[in-house]
Amino acid sequence: MRNPVALLLCLFCAAVAFFVLGLNYFALYQLLPIAVFYVFQLTLFSKAKGTALLVCYVLAMLILLVFPMLAQLSWHFDLNGLATKSSTSGLLFVWLPVYALLPGIVPCLVALVIKSKSRK
Repeated sequence: MRNPVALLLCLFCAAVAFFVLGLNYFALYQLLPIAVFYVFQLTLFSKAKGTALLVCYVLAMLILLVFPMLAQLSWHFDLNGLATKSSTSGLLFVWLPVYALLPGIVPCLVALVIKSKSRK
């Protein structure tokens, strides 16, 4: 276990997903961005040195962990009528992992390029 803070943050985000959706298979789908972040954290960001890698790490954390967690909590607590003003508000949970993964992989790939160029 290289970074216990990242592990605790991932577990907290997973707990929020299960809190909002309950213990079911659909909640496991919401864990996809969390799992992707944790895999990249273990492989790429384990010993992040340099400003560029730290910026990529923070961006990946914000996009893959914080954004889905805040969206789920906003829906659960019906902030600004997010859950009740639309008949299709539940579709948020279908597209949320995709909306988090597509832009969230970009800082991870940039960090991969930076790390591979620094090895040379």
